[in-house]
Amino acid sequence: MGRRGRRKLVIPFILPALVMYSVFFIYPAIQAFWVSLHNWNGYDQSMIFIGLGNYREMLRDSIFWQSLRLTMILSLGGGVGIFALALFFSVVLQRNVRGKRFFRGLIFFPIIIPGVGLGLIWQFVYNNTWGPLSGLLQLSGLKALDRVWLGPEFLVQALTFAIIWSYLGYYVVILMAGIDKIPSTYFEAAILDGASEWNIFFRVTLPMIWDVLVVAVVLWMVGALKIFDLILAIQNLTTASYTLTMYIWVEAVGIYEPIFRLGYATALGVVLLFLVVAVVVIIRFFTRREVIEY
Repeated sequence: MGRRGRRKLVIPFILPALVMYSVFFIYPAIQAFWVSLHNWNGYDQSMIFIGLGNYREMLRDSIFWQSLRLTMILSLGGGVGIFALALFFSVVLQRNVRGKRFFRGLIFFPIIIPGVGLGLIWQFVYNNTWGPLSGLLQLSGLKALDRVWLGPEFLVQALTFAIIWSYLGYYVVILMAGIDKIPSTYFEAAILDGASEWNIFFRVTLPMIWDVLVVAVVLWMVGALKIFDLILAIQNLTTASYTLTMYIWVEAVGIYEPIFRLGYATALGVVLLFLVVAVVVIIRFFTRREVIEY
């Protein structure tokens, strides 16, 4: 069968997915961009066309830039912590460690809890009045180290730590699945050649799971830019603690009072969409390398 024949064979299989993708993603994305060009509260039948007015306002909006900054800090900081620990645990738990199943379950456990539940757990942990973190420091005679963990000074660190703990297990499972696919003969040959643990990791394990790692990083960045429920449940909302998704929600609905600026909120959503696409393109560009087949 020639190349043209193979293409004709592939089209019927791709077409249903392409139709669904167009209906549920491409069309809504185009419609969202059209809405973002209007001043609209989401209820009136008519929308007032203002062109790029929402985007011009966004450039002067200090809350938008603050929320974008916090979103990127949590995404990048959380990603570094997650993948450093995920690589460590995925390598360690591949060995015949005593209690390996218990530790696997313990690391993966947060993934099965809804984001709101995780947020409430960490709100309890960080509570300065009756939270276990402050209580443990006081019992240990380290009261001087106690802080207002969800205050402006330590909010980013507190949120980053909670995010790492909450999502670590998912990426450990992905990386462990990648390591499981590596033939054991590669490790045996490296050991016979006298390679150290570090050499085995950097010259055998990491190159062999590179494609899996890149996919995991892409999944993390796409998900991290859209984290909402976990962060919302942990802290009391102030403008200094908004992430981009939270700011979209506030502008669309409001918190204590209704706002209903659907046009502006949609413009923020469009920016988030382009940010996700840009991040994925950048990651794929800088992580390209020759495919290793085995």
